[in-house]
Amino acid sequence: MKQIGLHGRGGQGVVVAGEILAQCYFDSGKYVQFMPSYGAERRGSPSHSYIRTDNNKIYQRYEIEEEDISVIFSLSVIDTAKLRENGTLIINGSNFKVKEKKIDIYTVDANAIALSLGLGSPAIPIINTTILGAYCKVTNDFSFDILVNAIKSKIDKKADLNIEGARLAYESVRCL
Repeated sequence: MKQIGLHGRGGQGVVVAGEILAQCYFDSGKYVQFMPSYGAERRGSPSHSYIRTDNNKIYQRYEIEEEDISVIFSLSVIDTAKLRENGTLIINGSNFKVKEKKIDIYTVDANAIALSLGLGSPAIPIINTTILGAYCKVTNDFSFDILVNAIKSKIDKKADLNIEGARLAYESVRCL
């Protein structure tokens, strides 16, 4: 079973990203659980989405205690990730320093990509679909076409720009 955590701030699209990611796994034939978690529904407050996925039925109904993959939308919430040792960390950013490496770390400047496409505002770029492009490339758990179809099913406005953001992140994600 794979356990995934998405961590960011309200307005960045963390919950919608979780819905899209869960849809991608479902569309690729997996069993899926999706659990959003957020406090006050306001821009800037911490927001999280948790996903479990497996080839078999998932019977666990408790909180995810260790993530195999953590996706960080904002470095200000990186401490909320529960990444296991030897896990995979995907970070929105380009200036991340590695102290010690017991995990695989990937970075993508999702903010710059989203802003270049007019997704969100300079204060809060909406990076959900962009960072999922990087996720798709890093994990290789489902095809980019599955991601495109999931984006189209969840995003009404600016779907083409969101798909372009995902493609740009897919092409530019890098391993540290």
